[in-house]
Amino acid sequence: MRTSTNFKASTSSSNKLGTKGNSLEERQLLHALLHGRSKHLQQLRWNDFVRRYERLITSCVLKVLRRYGAVFTSEDLDDLVGDVWLTLLRDDMKKLRQYDESRGFRIASFIGLVATNTTIDHLRARQAECAPLDEVMENHASLTAVSPRDTVEDQEQAELARRALNRLSTDERAFVFECFHAERSPEELARRLGITTNTVYSRKFKIREKLARIVSALEAAA
Repeated sequence: MRTSTNFKASTSSSNKLGTKGNSLEERQLLHALLHGRSKHLQQLRWNDFVRRYERLITSCVLKVLRRYGAVFTSEDLDDLVGDVWLTLLRDDMKKLRQYDESRGFRIASFIGLVATNTTIDHLRARQAECAPLDEVMENHASLTAVSPRDTVEDQEQAELARRALNRLSTDERAFVFECFHAERSPEELARRLGITTNTVYSRKFKIREKLARIVSALEAAA
């Protein structure tokens, strides 16, 4: 980003702004989208808007996923891109209405920032949901070690782990055992199962998510 001083210099004439900032077409599209005279016209402009910025949003989402080393499928990517579009549409396109060209952002830069922040927020929320999961899986590795001397809380956690894991399929329980009890590396596990390392990470992620839902349901019913 340039400094505000440089930005002011670059906006000294409308021609310069048109060259270095938003194009006339971009401005007109955003204005028509936000101030359309009818729902039909707004829908047409929205379709144009999606076509124009879809590749940009997908690119920004991918960059975040790769930066954080997230394991994802094409369906996950589609869902995250969809979340960005929903963020832009929500509350009568409130987010888009917050765009202010005078602050120095191009429309494309602003949309890219929304896509980046939305994806980061999603990953943080997912991490928070799965945070108790590692605890449950670690409990599974030491279930047989629970003794009368353990605190009530330890015994309750162990029981929660048993009940949650019992709701997994046989294959899923075996996978959890290999990951957390046998402590096999993803590479070793991939060789043993005849799958790729990425598939190991993906399967682990999906089981974590499933266990998170199970644990939440068990705690809510308690």
